[in-house]
Amino acid sequence: MTLVESLDMALANSPQLKKAKLDREGFELRLKEARSAAYPSINATVNYEYAPVLPTQLLPGELFGMAEGTFIPAQFGRPWQMTGAATVTQRIYDESLFRGIPAITAGRAVSDLLVARTEEEILFNTATVFYQTFQTEQLLRAVNANAEKLDALQRMAELQLANDYAIPTDVKRIRVARTNLETQRQKLLTSISVLHQMLQYLCGVPFEQPLQLTEDMSKAAADSLRWLSFTFEPETTTEHQLIRRSLELNRIQTRSKWAERLPSLSAYATGMYQIWRDDANVFSSKGIWYGAAAFGLKIDVPIFDGFSRNRKVNVLELEAQKLEEDRRQLDGAKMLEFRQAREELQNAIRVLQYQSDNVALAREITDKLLLQYREGVVPLTDLLNAQTAMSEAETNYWQQVFGYKLAVLKLLKASGKLEELRK
Repeated sequence: MTLVESLDMALANSPQLKKAKLDREGFELRLKEARSAAYPSINATVNYEYAPVLPTQLLPGELFGMAEGTFIPAQFGRPWQMTGAATVTQRIYDESLFRGIPAITAGRAVSDLLVARTEEEILFNTATVFYQTFQTEQLLRAVNANAEKLDALQRMAELQLANDYAIPTDVKRIRVARTNLETQRQKLLTSISVLHQMLQYLCGVPFEQPLQLTEDMSKAAADSLRWLSFTFEPETTTEHQLIRRSLELNRIQTRSKWAERLPSLSAYATGMYQIWRDDANVFSSKGIWYGAAAFGLKIDVPIFDGFSRNRKVNVLELEAQKLEEDRRQLDGAKMLEFRQAREELQNAIRVLQYQSDNVALAREITDKLLLQYREGVVPLTDLLNAQTAMSEAETNYWQQVFGYKLAVLKLLKASGKLEELRK
């Protein structure tokens, strides 16, 4: 598995990213929900009721030739009544509704940026574990190579001891050095197992499946000029865009709250049928249904709400001020992060070159001392010291390779260009 493949697998199998995308889909649904409020609403009701005591109404007595000021009590209707009605309502003007839709749209943009930030976190974490795993594997290869050299040296010393050209102490010293290497090897194997499991978890690979990483590390810093050519543009970072979108959303919400003070206009139409009966069989053929219809306009005028909207607007204005401060602080912090990451990368390149030269020199010294030891010119102690120095030089080199790769990741993260890893 290469670095690019591991990044693609991590993005495809990340639960955090899937959750962020589900939140993004939720904004789409809320946007549709907000838009649906602009469509007509249709409601239908059916009432079926029984009145054991009919309500009494008073009729003016003048209608029946009685004195003025007198009333005649009368009961209207029948005990059983059924009413079916349908009402259609259409909003014509509602400023708060019209401003609410842009708020949902801005929220959707914020959700997109949250998805992008989640992807960046996944890329950074996965690449860090990948390089750390690869570095540890390279250390193990170096330890195995040194162990093979010590094994060959031990066989040579035992042969010399058999021919009285060496002393028993030399063989014991080689065994001690070999044991130390074996201890280091076991620690590396444990670290590799842990890192493999972590990488398998991040990439969604079953733990039972063996993992083999492939990456060209023959020239670890060959791509350094590409990374050093990056420049910092605060506006392109995900964090800056998040704050900018949050400010935009805040302004829309503020205008929407102010718009709630404006009147709203709606149109409505109602149609209904009613029937009255002395018995419960309202669907009898002898029953008569009476219809009614009405339509008109409705204006809602908010007058006083106890200053609730004013308080909400004040809170939103304070939030806007905090976001402005966050943006100024973020731009300065990101610039500092970029400059430090760039300096760290430049230093990592220099140290990596030093370590590479040091490994070459240590190998040259070890090879010469090995030839001299075979000829009996130098003691075994000098050769073992050189062997130990070469092992330390190789360890430092591969640790610096990881330091260089980590510095690259920090620079890409600071500049908002972690997607470059997948190219």
